[in-house]
Amino acid sequence: MRPSVGVNEGRSGSGERVIGIDFGMTSVVAAYVPGSGQPPRIIPTENGLSTLAAVVTLRDDGGRPVVGRSAQELLTTEPAHTITGVKRLLGRKIKSQAVQDLAARAGYRIVEGPSGEAMIQLGDRQLSIPEIASLLLNHTRWFAEQHLKEPVRHCVIAVPAYFNDQQKTAVREAASMAGLKAKKLVHEPTAAALAYGYNRGTEARIVVVDMGGVRLDVSVLEISDNVFNVVATGGDPYLGGANIDSRIADWILTTIKRKYGRDLVQHPRLLQKVRIAAEQAKRELSRCKAVDLQIPLATGTKDAKTNLGLLRLYAPTVEEQSESVVVRVIETIRHTLAERSLRIADIDDVILVGGTTRMPFIRRRIEAFFEREARASLPPEEVIALGAALLGESLRPERSAPPTDVVKASIGIALADGRYMRIIDKDSKIPITRRVMIPTAHDNQRVLEVDVFEGEAEDILDTEYLGTIVYQGIADAKAGDARVIVDMAINHEHALSISSPEPGRDGESFEIATTSLAQRKGHKIKADFRVAKGRPSATLSTTADVPDAPPPR
Repeated sequence: MRPSVGVNEGRSGSGERVIGIDFGMTSVVAAYVPGSGQPPRIIPTENGLSTLAAVVTLRDDGGRPVVGRSAQELLTTEPAHTITGVKRLLGRKIKSQAVQDLAARAGYRIVEGPSGEAMIQLGDRQLSIPEIASLLLNHTRWFAEQHLKEPVRHCVIAVPAYFNDQQKTAVREAASMAGLKAKKLVHEPTAAALAYGYNRGTEARIVVVDMGGVRLDVSVLEISDNVFNVVATGGDPYLGGANIDSRIADWILTTIKRKYGRDLVQHPRLLQKVRIAAEQAKRELSRCKAVDLQIPLATGTKDAKTNLGLLRLYAPTVEEQSESVVVRVIETIRHTLAERSLRIADIDDVILVGGTTRMPFIRRRIEAFFEREARASLPPEEVIALGAALLGESLRPERSAPPTDVVKASIGIALADGRYMRIIDKDSKIPITRRVMIPTAHDNQRVLEVDVFEGEAEDILDTEYLGTIVYQGIADAKAGDARVIVDMAINHEHALSISSPEPGRDGESFEIATTSLAQRKGHKIKADFRVAKGRPSATLSTTADVPDAPPPR
């Protein structure tokens, strides 16, 4: 059966079910709460499994997309049409390092969109990343409706703590295309804590170590009176299970070359099979001490037996090969605690999340660092979706208030001398509003541009550019006498908005530049401009609710 593509009609009001979704790099997981006071349950997907593989195959002829494990099987035969890593591309510019890293190893083409965003090129078509993501969410919604026997239109989506405003906007856009309204976006560590029952009157300070496929997140949460405060966040954007996969793959390639005299690096299809075998071996070694591997040594032959390299890989070998990975994990945890001057003795509990934490040596080293056993009783791939479902249940009017959170990264502006001035500091509790007055630099200056960045570094080049606010129609005055007041605010949804409290006049412009800094001399596109009650305002990258829309065919 195939997912439908229309928008569902269903119950409205506070009684409508809200499912929880963990949109991961390698899989999508959904959960729901059967009834008040009942524990959340995972929604089964393909063949009754708990996860939907985050892989989409789209052919040039524009036919029906292939989604999930069926698409995963096409990675080696149709790499140019099979898209993985969608989550990593959401809301990112083509020049982002994360996009460039993925483009270097992906079989499909990642190109620049009209506003500098990353897009997928398939034949003569260009598809936005939210379009691709919506196909995964649409399938997730369909599986939910089949299981629950009712329409599903609302969800809570868990996103990484490192997602910025633009990335969260892309998630909401993808949900809308899939016929879902994202009632709330919740940080993945917060969802994990909810799944472990820390909303039952417990007072504790806990650390959530979330190590998935490509990213390590470390968060410190303080819980009191059913209120969650994320007081510290840290992580490594390039540290996850893929690092271990890479080391296993290197070991396979080296051993095959030494034992069989075959260099598989020069054969893309064989190299992909090695990577798949490495990931499968990692999963098996989470449960056993050794695994036997059969690696194809050639392609295009019917005699498979004579072209298989037989290897045995032991768990201690993987642990030895991955020592540098473990060291980075521990140092990231240590740094996150040190930023808040926290000691190990200050931590009451540790939660492990993400499939990579299944590896015994990873868990063992984390527990040794904290000098206590970590909580990992729930399946690490499912725990975030379970927590998101619990939060969805709490959003009904009769439920308790959802947890609070903190700003993930500082937000600031560029000064005239090229330095970066932080306006909203990292780890500030949200919602939050901060004000800054920016003087003009020249006599009779009529236009003032304010570049907005995200990050902690002093140098602009080491921060992430978010956009440019352009103020026009400033009254004539000497340099420094005219000032523009800028209010920056971050709401409960982590949406950044920028406005001016000064009275506005008809004809004055307040617009948002969508061009990058490298294109500053290019045109600027006006977006979401309004003057209401004499006060101009604009949103840098809105996450406001948008009408449901059918997903792309």
